[in-house]
This record gives sequence, structure tokens and C-alpha cells, in this order.
Amino acid sequence: MKPFTLIVLVVFGLVTAAVAVRLLGLAARTRKAPELLLGLSMLLPLVGYSIQVSSAVTRGGTPAPLAVEIGGLVVDTGFLTVAVFVWLVFRREEIWAQVLSFLLVIVGLAMPVVNHVVPWSNGLPSALWPRAVLRTICYGWAAVEALRYAALMRKRVRFGLAEPIVADRFVLWGVGHLCATLMLDGLTAGGALHVQQSRFADVFLVGGAAFGVPAMLAIGLSFFPPVAYVRYVERRLGAGEAS
Repeated sequence: MKPFTLIVLVVFGLVTAAVAVRLLGLAARTRKAPELLLGLSMLLPLVGYSIQVSSAVTRGGTPAPLAVEIGGLVVDTGFLTVAVFVWLVFRREEIWAQVLSFLLVIVGLAMPVVNHVVPWSNGLPSALWPRAVLRTICYGWAAVEALRYAALMRKRVRFGLAEPIVADRFVLWGVGHLCATLMLDGLTAGGALHVQQSRFADVFLVGGAAFGVPAMLAIGLSFFPPVAYVRYVERRLGAGEAS
């Protein structure tokens, strides 16, 4: 693994862990489901990927099948909490969103069974690409809904009905999940090519990691905005309100 990829993954993990701790702490105080779901959506993938990476390191590059199944289930659970969060927060009254969330959960729970029943091919888990599609849908849906709601919030800001930093947080959350989706897809493809000893593996690994940079910046700013950034957002969106 290239140093750039490793550094990005480590820093991304630290940022994600910090956000998860903050959200879970908030959930413990408020006893509300959205904060709990969002916190778990940050924490569980980090735990699941850590299980798989630790196994791969100790085994010389290829994780044990059991670590793949256990870690994959933990990661999938984290992604599925994103889908449930999006349904509860953005589309609670929409039947199609309820159905989509339910189907995603069913498919996610079936992934370990697929890995166990369907033979692996060339050292790659049989559920590798179905899982990638599932996780892309979960994060992609979150990104779309956040950016859609950000546009509505900006309209409210113009009329003084919402705070600029709150509207900006939805933009950051949407951009963060979009870039995280591209990062994970690139790393998944790179990891698969690495197992197959392809010379293009590093291209996808580095490319995927590159999307991790804006992802962690957006996620970090959405929950830990510096004072200078808050003032910048207030000036920028406040100017739109004044006009």
C-alpha cells in the first residue's frame, strides 16, 4: 500500500472516530434515534474494516474468511444505519423510502450467507461486489437527500428561518458521503485487483484514497467547524440573505 493511501486511511479513521464519539455522546444525552443511528453509521464501518485489515496484516495481505464475514457484517450494519437514518429524518412518511430501507436491510443481512454459500473466486469473496453496490446505494442515497435538503435550508436562510451554519452542514454532509462513496468504491476495486496481483491495483487504491481527503474534510467541518469557517459561512450565506 502506498504511503499516501495509508496516511489518508489513518486520518480518515481518526476523523470518523471523533465524529462518532461526539454523536454517540449526544445520543446518550438526548436519547434520540437520529443521533444514535448517525453515530453508529460512523463507528461500525470503522470497527468492521479494522477487523478485516488486522486479519490481513497478520496473514500477510489476505484476511481470513471468518474475518471477512464478521467484519463485513459489522461494516454493512453501519451502512444500513445510514439508510434507516435517511428514511427516518428525510423520508419518514414516504412509502417508497420505507420499502427501500427494508429491502436494503434484508439484502445486507443476506451478504454473509452469500459469502458462506457461494464459492469464492480467485481469492475474492463472492459478496464483494454486491456489498459494494449495497454500500454505494446507502451512502449515495444519504448524499442526495442531504444535498436536496441543503437547497431547502438555503431558501430558509434567505428569509431568516434557518441558521447559515446549519444549512451549510447539510451541504458538507452530502459532499462528505458522496466522496466517501467514491473512496470506498475505489478502494474496493483496488483491493480486488491487489488480490489478483494486477499492476493497476495502486491506481485505484490511490485514486480512492484521494476522494478520502475531501470526504474527511467535509465530515470534520460539519461537526467540528473552526470559528473562522463559521464566520466565513455566515458572511457567504448571510450576503445571500441580505440580497
